[in-house]
Amino acid sequence: MKVFLAQNSGFCFGVKRAIRMALEVAQQDRVYSLGPLIHNPQMVEDLKDHGIEIASHAGDMRSSTVIVRSHGISEMERQILEQNGNQIVDATCPYVRRTHEIVKEMCESGYPVMILGDAGHPEVIGMLSYCEGDKEVVSPDFDPAGKTWHKLCLLSQTTMQMPDFLALVGRLVPHCQQLMIFNTICLATTERQHATRKLASHADLMIVIGGRNSSNTRMLYNICTAVTQTVLIETATELSADLLNNRQIIGLTAGASTPDDQIIIVYNKIMEINGNGDRVTEINAIPIFKEESC
Repeated sequence: MKVFLAQNSGFCFGVKRAIRMALEVAQQDRVYSLGPLIHNPQMVEDLKDHGIEIASHAGDMRSSTVIVRSHGISEMERQILEQNGNQIVDATCPYVRRTHEIVKEMCESGYPVMILGDAGHPEVIGMLSYCEGDKEVVSPDFDPAGKTWHKLCLLSQTTMQMPDFLALVGRLVPHCQQLMIFNTICLATTERQHATRKLASHADLMIVIGGRNSSNTRMLYNICTAVTQTVLIETATELSADLLNNRQIIGLTAGASTPDDQIIIVYNKIMEINGNGDRVTEINAIPIFKEESC
């Protein structure tokens, strides 16, 4: 049995930045994040151990230090935090913040705004809050039949798949006199998805590691299931001998909110179940998949 890790797995730049900023202000009196800082339950619990509590509503905090999660918050939530005298530590991913700027600018210029994404995701909710005009969120299978736009602005949730975005562009073009397209899919997300798809095409089992509430982790799961047998796990305790038996190549990939130590623990658990005594202590010690690996 061979086990490989997909390139670009684990923490992305925005998540690393958010955690670093959170830990810098941890242990102060009354430190909160508005919603989970990142979509990884185990990491959120670890942050609680450092004194960072989760608040559900912007109005729940007064005169406190509030960390804005990597997914960003709505414009109204930010105003409430400021009005209540909170010190804001803005850990919004820069790529997400750029979507806010685009939505605001295009909406003020009179463009209806269309967002490819999940309407219930915190990132998309934040994006929508910066447009007071026409706006809508669509899924990858959106069909514009029967609709026309004089002008339209199209952008995406940062964790969507590039092929879905390009396909939507192709369907919209015949229905628009003027279509302003902003590629707001995170480059790290695209690279991670590409590397995962490549590994999945060679593996007879893919294990996706990350929070089940993470959009980009679920996207990796969907990519893998289209290619090979796949499971999504949050911790190594979900692995079993029955799952791993008779596998030739097992592929690992991880969402952008999955820390290295969780990946290492999963890899070591696979080795243990397989009767291999080798253990790794660093992520760099796990074999990275390359075409010549097979």
